[in-house]
Amino acid sequence: MVHALKAAKLTLSLAALIGIVWTAAACDGAAPAVVAPTPTPVPDPAALLAETAANLRTVQSAKFLVSHQLGSIYLPDFSAKITEISGAWDADAGAELSIDAYLVSGPDADYESGSYVQVSVIITPAGYFATEPISGLWLKQPIQTAPIAVDRLQHIIADFVDNVGNPVLVGQESLEGVATYRISGDLPASAMDWLPLTASASQSLRVEIWTDADQKLLRRLDAIGPVGEFDAPDTQRSILLTNIGEPVTVVPPEQFIDLTGG
Repeated sequence: MVHALKAAKLTLSLAALIGIVWTAAACDGAAPAVVAPTPTPVPDPAALLAETAANLRTVQSAKFLVSHQLGSIYLPDFSAKITEISGAWDADAGAELSIDAYLVSGPDADYESGSYVQVSVIITPAGYFATEPISGLWLKQPIQTAPIAVDRLQHIIADFVDNVGNPVLVGQESLEGVATYRISGDLPASAMDWLPLTASASQSLRVEIWTDADQKLLRRLDAIGPVGEFDAPDTQRSILLTNIGEPVTVVPPEQFIDLTGG
């Protein structure tokens, strides 16, 4: 019994002492220290673009989509307007493209007034093949007339990113479920001369670039403004990359009409 009373008295004494210390601290205005979180530094948009361009040069395969929110690509030799190009690319195997286009009366005609055609294109080290729009027959054409230099496509797009001027970090966005940084800037229209367009040397474009926040890989690129002589002033093109680094198989057609003279 005596031991129990002593233990109770000791407990009460300790509780009182703690209360006195806490009250004194409160009276003195003291409070537990709060450690402020270290702020996350804002990325440098120029550095992000440089890293994105460098990583692009190492890419060996991807799927892609070139589309138009406004405008089209006018091909005067065919009196056709291209609205979309989709496909898959491998630096060694080549590329497969599907081209959506409209045969129109001239550059000023609205593409929807024309006749829709779809052209398939296969480019391999062995040759350049394209379907004839009306019959659908495969035609083998000289490799030097291919619309895309598939062996250096990643370097062409990397040069595009490298040439973006006055970059500004717009913020972070989720694109197709991927966390990205969005960067805006400007670019000479001549940087897009790898498309079937005759670029104006004096024309400048406004660009928007989305780069993967973790891997620093290009995911989307928007170019706003005219490039070719037939482009409308409000033309807006978009390039979307997906399945980066995944295997791509490119198989040339078994039957075709050979126009190479070989």
